[in-house]
Amino acid sequence: MKSFASALFLSFIFTASLVATTAKETKTVKQRLQEHRDLSNVNKEHLVTYLSDRHERRIEKLSELLEERKQQIEHHESGHRKLSSEDHSRILRQRVNFETKLDQLQNRDETEHAEMMSHEAESMYRMESVDYLEF
Repeated sequence: MKSFASALFLSFIFTASLVATTAKETKTVKQRLQEHRDLSNVNKEHLVTYLSDRHERRIEKLSELLEERKQQIEHHESGHRKLSSEDHSRILRQRVNFETKLDQLQNRDETEHAEMMSHEAESMYRMESVDYLEF
């Protein structure tokens, strides 16, 4: 019993000293976050490239989703897999929405696309440069 109490006491002392030393070295949340947001390392051209790649992935994903919805409607109409009226109307609505959005994204001319990507990169850059709020 005595050895258990002494081991427990020693582990308490070790933990307390560890907490005390780390408490001195810890930074505030704001300081830690600002270290990761050094804008001197950010290149706006890389942001535009990243955003363009994200745009292409979005178009691919919308194409996949649209194809899935068309297939679900086709299965429903052929009787292969019947949908409830709620699911059927939701899938029809999603198909129309995905088609509309995909048409909008694919029918932009090159100058409009480049302008939108640079504007979005500038907005992202400005957002990253805003100082953190205290919380």
